[in-house]
Parts: sequence; C-alpha cells; structure tokens
Amino acid sequence: MNSIFSEENLQVLTTVARCHSFSQAAAELGVTTSAVSYAIKRMETGLEAKLFIRHARRVELTESGHFFQQKALALLEDFRAIKQGVDAVEQGVEARVRICINHLLFTPHHTARLLQRLKKQFPTCQVTITQEVYNGVWDAFIHHQATIAIGAPDAPPQGGGIECLEIGCIRWQFAIAPDHPLARLPQPISESQMRRYTNIMVADTALTLNQRVGWLLHGQEVILVPDFHTKCQCQILGEGIGFLPDYIVSEAGEKLVTRQVDNPRRDSPLLLVTRQPASGQVTQWIQQQFAPEGELSALYQDFLHRANKTDGM
Repeated sequence: MNSIFSEENLQVLTTVARCHSFSQAAAELGVTTSAVSYAIKRMETGLEAKLFIRHARRVELTESGHFFQQKALALLEDFRAIKQGVDAVEQGVEARVRICINHLLFTPHHTARLLQRLKKQFPTCQVTITQEVYNGVWDAFIHHQATIAIGAPDAPPQGGGIECLEIGCIRWQFAIAPDHPLARLPQPISESQMRRYTNIMVADTALTLNQRVGWLLHGQEVILVPDFHTKCQCQILGEGIGFLPDYIVSEAGEKLVTRQVDNPRRDSPLLLVTRQPASGQVTQWIQQQFAPEGELSALYQDFLHRANKTDGM
C-alpha cells in the first residue's frame, strides 16, 4: 500500500501550500490538476483531517495543514540529506570520521576552522573531534576511538596498517616568571639549579600505553596539570618551572622570560596518522592539505615548525 507520506505526496502538499492553488502547483510539478487534487484528498482521508480551506480562487492551509506542512518540509529535507549522503558514500566520501587532535595543536579557533573547511568540502560527512595529550593520541587511534590523528608524537607503536606523515614539530622554550629566582642566575642554568624548583608538567592521557614524561629532572618535585595553558599560568604565577611551546611563550608576552639551560628540550616532531590504505576522500583530502602548501598546513603554521626529524616528546 502506498504511504500518504511518500516524497511525491509531500512535494504536492508543500507546493500547493506555497502556491495557494491546485492548478499552479500542478503546472509547477508537471502533473494534472486532478492528480494534485486526488493526492491532497488522499492525505486528508488518511489523516482524517482537513488540510486546506478551498476558496473560489485560492486555497489556504488549516491549522492541521500548517502543522502537517512543517513536518512535510522536515521530511523532505531528510529525504534530500539521505540521497545526498548515499551519493557521497558511493563516491568514496566517508559517512563519518573521528579525529583526535594532540592538545599541543588544539584551540577552539583552529578546531572550528578545521571543521569549517571539512564541512565545506564534505557536507555529508559527520565529523567528531576529540583531544588527547602525548601518547593519549596513539591510545585513541589504536583503540579505534579515532580514525585520524593530528599531531601524534613520533615513534608510532609497532604494527601494520598505519600511515604516518610528519607535519612539523613543536619548539620548546624554558620559561619562568620574571621574578623567579632562576631568572637572576647566569646562563645557561644548570640542572642542579633547576632541580630545586617544582616542575609543572602536563599529564599524559594514555590509558593503555605507557605514559610519556615531557621533561623531568631526577628527584624534582612535580605538579601535574591537565593542559599547557594551565601550566603556563602556573609558571607565570611563579609556582614552578618548565618548558613551554614557543607559541604559548609568545602569547604570554612580558609575563614570562626565557632562559638558556643545560640540555635544552629537543623539538618534538608530530605526525598525521591514518589507516592504510586511506581510501576515503575525507582522509585523502586531509593528507593532501597537510602538505607544505596545503590549507591545513597553513592553518596550523601558528604552532608547527618545519625541521629535520629529532628525538620527540
């Protein structure tokens, strides 16, 4: 039995409501006026409600008709979205991607820009964004909580089926409050001098992999914080010391001073990680756009430096 909620019937109803005329709606739809009248009558019978008030030269929606029209418009939009989504999947566009971003590259601004570019390019793809710290990125990827990882620390876990692209590195600066005792010492500052003061450290979010330690001296007291901006604020207040990404130090301005130290922290290479082979168009586009001249490479240039591979986090 044909449903009164078929796409054709809903198109008839919404067109009549917009045109206020059976005959004009018929002309627009390319059918006869009697066909339009029959479809409306059939819907009214099925719903046991009058949808239109018939006047001599025009028709008007009843209250029930207004309600049904709004639902019909929503259903027609669902039909359109379903068709568009099926077509996109047939063309190789993933129905859904889950992207995990290293906290070092995560800000609301940059993440919103990333989503804006993805939705413009692939409007049917459902995108989910999460963030993790250090090996938490690998943890999310390996356990299929993410299909793409942006900024995974280098040296991927052993195992096949993983494709990695180095997208740049984070550069670190030893930064402290201007009135911190270490700020008055000659440079480079020795490890024995730094060891006296608390290290503010961001906690690795890995649950099943070994958690990484960004920088810590033997015997040094530690305060663990959830993110680098909290770490920065602690160091501004003089509550501890440590290395920060150069862009965070730059943002802090005169609230922090940098110092040369013995054994400075090396640059941290970051990777774009996908599953191999990357057959989906969204994944392939992200890979292409992290090339040196790509859109995403430009988006994240605020954080990333191009450099030769070094020992990581």
